[in-house]
Amino acid sequence: MPSPISQRIATALADRSLSAQEVSELVAAAKAEKKFTPELKAELQQLLTQHADAFEPSARQELQAFVDGTPTRKDLADPTVLNKHATSVSWNPVSPTGALYVDDVSFDDVIQGSIANCYLVSAFSAVAQANPSAIKDAIKDHGDGTYTVRFFEDAYGGFRPVEVTVDSDLATEFGPANKYAKARDGNEQWVTILEKAYAQWKGGYEAIGNGGRAGDVMEALTGKPSNWTSTSWTPADEVYTSISTAIAAHQPVTAGTHGKDSGVDYTGTGVYAWHAYTVLGASEESGTKYLQLRNPWGKSEHGSDGKDEGIFKMKLDDFMKLYSSVYVGG
Repeated sequence: MPSPISQRIATALADRSLSAQEVSELVAAAKAEKKFTPELKAELQQLLTQHADAFEPSARQELQAFVDGTPTRKDLADPTVLNKHATSVSWNPVSPTGALYVDDVSFDDVIQGSIANCYLVSAFSAVAQANPSAIKDAIKDHGDGTYTVRFFEDAYGGFRPVEVTVDSDLATEFGPANKYAKARDGNEQWVTILEKAYAQWKGGYEAIGNGGRAGDVMEALTGKPSNWTSTSWTPADEVYTSISTAIAAHQPVTAGTHGKDSGVDYTGTGVYAWHAYTVLGASEESGTKYLQLRNPWGKSEHGSDGKDEGIFKMKLDDFMKLYSSVYVGG
C-alpha cells in the first residue's frame, strides 16, 4: 500500500499540476512523520519520474532534493522485553510527531513504565536535574531514526566510554502508549531512548527490570564515581549535609526506601517500600530541615499539596525513618 505522503502527491497530480508551495507543504509533512523508509523513497522517485512534466520546475527540484538528501529510516534489532511481556508487547515505530527533546531536558520529564527499574529512572531524573548537559552529550541523533548513546563502564578503576546504538521503536501493548519509561510529554523521546539503550547494553529489559543500584546508573551517565550512605548508621545531620552539599555542587542524588519486610510502616505516608526516589533539594525553615524528593512515577507523593506530580517536601526526621540509603553521584 502506498504511503500517505505518496497518496497525497498522487491525488494532487491527478487533479492538477503541483506548485512549489504544495510540494513544500508535502515535504514538511513527510519530515514531520519521520518515516522516510526505502519504500517511501522509491515511491516518490517513481512519481517524480512518471509525472515530471506535472510539477512546476521549482516544485520538482524541491521534491527531488528531498528524496536525494533525506536518509532512510533504519530499523535495528530491539532489546528483548521482560519475560512476562514476551507475548503481549511488540515494537512499533515512534509517534510521527516525536522529538528527542521538548523544551530541553528536565528532571520532571522522566516517568517510570511498567517495569521494576525505579533505580534507573530516578537516576535519569537526578542527572537531568544536576547536569542536563550530561544527558544531551550522551545521546547522538543520526537523523535516520537511530541514536547512539554513550555510557561509561567502570573498568580497572576508571571509566571507559561504551557506545550503544538503538532505533526509536517503542515497546507497546494494547495500544500506542509506551510500556516502559517515557517522558511526561508524549512527544518527547530522550527518556525512552536512554532506557532502551541501557537495556540493550545490559542484555535486555529483564536484565534491568528487577531492581538495581542508582549509583551504577549515575556513573554510567557521568563517568564519575558515586558513593552510598546508609541512614541506619549515619547521623541525620551528616546525611543532610552530604545531600545539601551535593545538590549545591550539581551532583545527582537519589534515595531508596526500606523493603516491605523491614518492619517500617509506610501506611498513610505517601511513600512506598522498596522504591527509589530522586532527591531534588535541601532546605532549612525555622530551624527544621527538609528534603525535596520526586517519585519517578510522576505522581503519588508524601503530603498533600494538591498537585500529585510526584514532587514533595519531607522533614529530615521523617526521611531518616522512611529511607534506608542515599546515593550521591559525581
